[in-house]
Amino acid sequence: MKASSVIVFALLIVLCNCQLKKTIQNVHIALAGDNTRMAVSWLTQDQTSTSAVYYGTTSGVYPFTATSNSQTSYDNNAGWNHNVVLTNLLPNTQYFYTCGDQTYALSPQFNFTTYPNTFVETTVAVYGDLGIDNSANTISQLTTKATNNEFDLFVHLGDISYANDHPLQYERTWNTWFESMQPAMAHIPYMVSVGNHESWCRNPICAVQTYNFTTYNEKFRMPGNESGSGTNMFYSFDYFNIHFVAISTETDYPGQPPFDPSPEPTPKEEELRRAREQEQASYLQENWLTQDLQAAVANRANVPWIILFGHRPIYSPSESTNSVPNGQAAKVQAFFEPYLRQYDVDIFFTGHVHNYYRTYPTYNNTVTSTSYTNPTATVHVTAGAAGNREGLASFPANTQPGNPTWFANGNDQNFGYGSLVVHNNTALTWNYYRSDTGALIDTFTITKNQ
Repeated sequence: MKASSVIVFALLIVLCNCQLKKTIQNVHIALAGDNTRMAVSWLTQDQTSTSAVYYGTTSGVYPFTATSNSQTSYDNNAGWNHNVVLTNLLPNTQYFYTCGDQTYALSPQFNFTTYPNTFVETTVAVYGDLGIDNSANTISQLTTKATNNEFDLFVHLGDISYANDHPLQYERTWNTWFESMQPAMAHIPYMVSVGNHESWCRNPICAVQTYNFTTYNEKFRMPGNESGSGTNMFYSFDYFNIHFVAISTETDYPGQPPFDPSPEPTPKEEELRRAREQEQASYLQENWLTQDLQAAVANRANVPWIILFGHRPIYSPSESTNSVPNGQAAKVQAFFEPYLRQYDVDIFFTGHVHNYYRTYPTYNNTVTSTSYTNPTATVHVTAGAAGNREGLASFPANTQPGNPTWFANGNDQNFGYGSLVVHNNTALTWNYYRSDTGALIDTFTITKNQ
């Protein structure tokens, strides 16, 4: 081949690669306060002139535009994260949208529907610990049901992509996870809480860039501003008759877990850990959580269900002795369980432990009832077996209903996910499904007097 031909061929490859980069990736939406607002987020490999969402109520016709001047990038190889909030939306209305920059690239058209002002039965997908490994069946079920409009909302209980289990392919793992979930996330609001695997990339090359949950905070836009916390780490929102509270079991409370290090922390990692602890010494979550739950209780006549969700559980068969939490679970219990009691929280959803189980209504290690009718304490549900590279976690020997005393039912043999069906102000049903077959593994219904 002539030298001139080689040069032309090389230029074509460069141009093709540049053209391939000019795409809109990782589109996802999230609630932004109420049914008149929606946050739209996405990724580009380059910084763009604008961050814009074009939208309307007719397919292919976009009379409305929302923009943002904020683009963030924590690493040269990570691309640029965009977050735009749509406002003045009509309730119970389907919107079609495309996002990006007209001089760079626009996404395909997606759609979402705002929820109505009047309550209708609601189904929420709930799970944690998904990732890109051992999760194909779960993702297939979730995206298929989302496409069929069988879910109204997603709640992900931390440990989202497990990118830091792939430290040499950190960004690629995030992008692979987003790509697989985009059919659901671009269509139905996707709410997340933070897990330990979001803490940093576990690679000295990207330690500083990603330290202290930077990736999580840039890639997701949760309603922290709307709920008064000003952060993605903990926030709340109302969805019909449910007050959801996302907590951080990783930060901002006495006894918070140490920085998630490599097996042999480097001096730099130790420095970052100390800086993180100093930054969070004020425990901002405490004041906010008290104010939020006080307001929720005052509004309970209108929004009767209060549900907390986070990552680490209080009650876990693998982190307890004689039915009493130990290790980090005991520290989570010491800070958060008094809130559950004082404000009559109905359910506490968590992940982290890679299996599924639920408790009887329980407080302070004591079962208050084996019935879910008018329960006098919080029901704890751990759904941490959606996928993940690390595999399923077996229960300790002899785990069965009543052992530990608060253990009501569970499964450590199958990957799975859950759905919460809120029927009305006085009844809701939890269902848990196998990911491979879709079979129902477990179900229970809470009923209570309003």
